[in-house]
Amino acid sequence: MSAFIPQLDPDRSTRESDLAATRGHYVYNHTYLSPLAMVECLPFWEQPSWQWMVTVGETALRVLANHAENDHDLRRRNDTHAKHSLFTEFVERASGEVHHLTHIIKEAIRSNVVEGPPHTLESYAAMFRSIGLPPIHHDFHQDRVFAEMRVGGPNPVVLRRVDRPVDHFPVTQEHFARAIPGPDTLEAAGREGRLYLLDYRMLEGIENSDYPDIQKYVYAPLCLLVLHRSRKVLMPVAIQCRQAPGPDNPIFTPDDGPSWQIAKTVVKVADGNHHEAVTHLGRTHLFVEPFVIATRRQLAANHPLHILLVPHFEGTLSINNMAKGYLVDNRGPVDELLGGTIESTRHLTVRGVQEYPFDRVMLPDTFRARGVDDPDLLPNYPYRDDALLFWGAIHRWVSGYLELYYHSDADVRADTELAAWFDELVAADGGRVVGIGRSGPTCTREYLADAATLIIFTASVQHAAVNFPQYDLMSYVPNMPLACYAPAPTSKHATHADYLAMLPPLNHANLQMGLGALLGTIRYTTLGEYGEGRFEDPRVAEPLRRFLDEIRQIGETIEARNRQRRPYEFLVPSGIPQSINI
Repeated sequence: MSAFIPQLDPDRSTRESDLAATRGHYVYNHTYLSPLAMVECLPFWEQPSWQWMVTVGETALRVLANHAENDHDLRRRNDTHAKHSLFTEFVERASGEVHHLTHIIKEAIRSNVVEGPPHTLESYAAMFRSIGLPPIHHDFHQDRVFAEMRVGGPNPVVLRRVDRPVDHFPVTQEHFARAIPGPDTLEAAGREGRLYLLDYRMLEGIENSDYPDIQKYVYAPLCLLVLHRSRKVLMPVAIQCRQAPGPDNPIFTPDDGPSWQIAKTVVKVADGNHHEAVTHLGRTHLFVEPFVIATRRQLAANHPLHILLVPHFEGTLSINNMAKGYLVDNRGPVDELLGGTIESTRHLTVRGVQEYPFDRVMLPDTFRARGVDDPDLLPNYPYRDDALLFWGAIHRWVSGYLELYYHSDADVRADTELAAWFDELVAADGGRVVGIGRSGPTCTREYLADAATLIIFTASVQHAAVNFPQYDLMSYVPNMPLACYAPAPTSKHATHADYLAMLPPLNHANLQMGLGALLGTIRYTTLGEYGEGRFEDPRVAEPLRRFLDEIRQIGETIEARNRQRRPYEFLVPSGIPQSINI
């Protein structure tokens, strides 16, 4: 269809009546994850596509096959083959009934066929059969790799630069010297901009869970890292497992043996809980949902912004609905795996969204706010360096596209549908989006381009960066367990057995492996591939061609970078979907 901003549409009455009808299908609900905005009921056309269901079903079967190979009980093997036949029949019938697929997915995630505590770390590696064992299992225990996970892992958004340790984390030169032997000092590292802090205070006060029938723990640790002066790599210096210092909350350093491995595990668990509840679920899936609803309700189907954004919303309401009804439900996988109670985890997710103001989370601004924007000070930050390439490319594409329809800021301000869109996004009975500050009469073309860039970037690149590590880096559980299974140490006398006792039992590890393999390997659609006929306006062809050329060049740049660093594959362009659909 032809694209018109409303003031230029020759058929305003049809446009307005179609919009009014659409609003009846997209109703807000503020109680599912109160007070966040979600859709009340899923319109049937928001159901997953057949191609998506087949893709997910085939992946679920691979997970089931892995469980079968782990299982020595013939009855279970036969049961798995029966499920395979069920899915084959489902595909052949082309019934399109989502509940059949949901059953297969639940079975794939829930088929716990290994039980008991780990006797060695190899117990975790041995669970990978049909599912390939990720390479991270080789060197996850190294301090250098621990640091790399904070800049190129599942949750690369917490690290910030500091001039000195914070007061309630009293790291001294003695601690520093134990971690970094040689002429370097704590004071010099701070003065030269080489000190970095991980602070998980957002997790403080989470209620520890005992579901299902086992006590779990999650803490709010602090971790100090330094950019090694000569080697130019990040290295961990010290960890404090709780926020408040004291004799029962010592500062651990790399020379503390198994106690250091346990302290690193406390940080990994905090990072994993922050990742799943805040960075992933909250700040991609739930952050985008109000934009999906408001776009459908307030921008006509032939509005240029509607035409641009909708491909980046495909599957989002559906996958969020599945998550609400299963993953984050009481006694669901999140309840079983994460360290906090499900109520605490959901509250953490809500806080994560509410403390993420729209106008302050434009990607370049987030790096500046954390003091990690300068590659001379922090040269190896794969997430930052690769994500910024996409941010610039998306911004140029969006700006070029919008300029075809808005010739001035006055055109933006005269767009009544756009004004209604902004108003609904922030309304108490609407999207409840925090921090959109330049709407209505003060909106400009530049700001609209910034806003659209953030939405598209979050739905594509950001979600890829935090979703796909769930297989490569999180399915091998010792690299990022989601709960501690013993209290944080209060002394430095731990043994290797104490370290193993901190890690998840094998049935929980199997659940995390299956979930990671399912969610972290399904790639459906590709960024920039809008499909034939999406844009009928011939003027769009040129800015779109430039965008696709930039994406190709970004791929070449990332490929070259990966030859010089630990490969960071999560933002290879061919693996970035258009939307949050898994």
